[in-house]
Amino acid sequence: MKKLIRVFIAVFCLFFALLSAPDSFLRQMHDYISTIPRIVSEATLRLAESIDDLTGNNDSDSGKDKNDGQTQNSDPSADAGTPGSSGNAASPPDGGAGTGSGEGNESGEERKDIAEQIQAGEEASQPEIYYYYTQLSREERLLYDAMYILANSFAIDESVSESRLLDTDPASDAFAESYTRAYNALIRDHPEFFWIAQEKAKYECKYYLLPSFGGKYKIVLSLLDTTGQPITNEDGTCIYMEQQARMEQKASALLDQVDYQQSDAGIALQLHDLLIDNAWYNTGAGTYDYAHTAYGALVEDSQGNAGGALCDGYALAYEYLLQRAGITCIVVSGYAGPSEGDTEKHAWNLVELDDEWYEVDPTWDDLDFTLSPSEDGYDLFLEATTNEEYMSRIRHYMFNLTTEQMRSFTPGDEFTYTSNNGWVTLLQSSVHIRSTAEESEVTRDYVTPLAPVAEGTWYTWDMLTGQE
Repeated sequence: MKKLIRVFIAVFCLFFALLSAPDSFLRQMHDYISTIPRIVSEATLRLAESIDDLTGNNDSDSGKDKNDGQTQNSDPSADAGTPGSSGNAASPPDGGAGTGSGEGNESGEERKDIAEQIQAGEEASQPEIYYYYTQLSREERLLYDAMYILANSFAIDESVSESRLLDTDPASDAFAESYTRAYNALIRDHPEFFWIAQEKAKYECKYYLLPSFGGKYKIVLSLLDTTGQPITNEDGTCIYMEQQARMEQKASALLDQVDYQQSDAGIALQLHDLLIDNAWYNTGAGTYDYAHTAYGALVEDSQGNAGGALCDGYALAYEYLLQRAGITCIVVSGYAGPSEGDTEKHAWNLVELDDEWYEVDPTWDDLDFTLSPSEDGYDLFLEATTNEEYMSRIRHYMFNLTTEQMRSFTPGDEFTYTSNNGWVTLLQSSVHIRSTAEESEVTRDYVTPLAPVAEGTWYTWDMLTGQE
């Protein structure tokens, strides 16, 4: 009887406590109990195949969810000459989202992880040399950091995941843009991830709605192989890691030839020359060829041609070499050609020297002139192209210019070769036009508009070589 009385008193106290609890507490408890995870189901953010994926029942360890899902596909640009222009592997849906169904609450350990993430911010520091990272919003940096970690810990036998907490609804257009910008920034900042840029692996993104944490969204990213082919060597090492090592070794070999007693500008000039001596313009490369990467320009293209590269390969290789030398360099993309009405997609560089920016196009500086002996002016042409001093100037006509000069270039008298036999100029007027923010939805390039205007005029080729 006494036991029944105690139970009755306990139940009555509990009932009274619930009746007197604040409404905010009751709403929070209801939200916590009824949390329904959601996951994007369009284009690159695919619907999970089981509720276990959503509720974290197959978590590998603290804070890292293993997800078995499909990888996303994206439509590559017809011209792969511009890195990032295809929205490679990371483009979220163009608005709209699907919702998963099922019940699932955060476990105690998961709630602890989430609380720690909120407190710590989960923002891994990146060196200032990675320019585009510094231009991102805090949430974009969180996505970038997660992608960066996954790229560096790419696993063959399992899908490791990274989770982050964000305020932005993953079903919104704002998230789609931020997600793509974070991916663009990662690929532009880190030429060593060339295999991701060429879609050998793709990021998969899922998310949870967490009402009990103020309506935040838990974003879960995975990096998954897309080739369907063995990606390990006979010794069990990852092919991409081995390729990265080869690129690092080649870069080290070129960097070993540099005179580091010179200024940063002098080092940048040396690396410019070493790169264009190592690479050659491979017009026959396809969309997914390594010719579009730093690996192609420094090591080999997908066909095994040493140094075979296209414009983005040159630009990313130059960036990588300068990064290794401690000099900030970025890649921008847009259009270039003889005039505004006659352009093609193109990529080139900006370099920061003494807090000022300069534009450089190593692709266009790697000139290759041909003229048939039967054509008029061949003797004068041969004389000009075998003149070392003249050709040295020609091979640097796109080196350390301002944005205005690059935007509308007209060769001056210094680019004309004159001798007793007459004169000849091997250059023509040209334009380099960067992609704009208004074009981003089409180009899928959300980082070029973040690039600074180059206004540096001191470290010209003439100044560095004592020609003035």
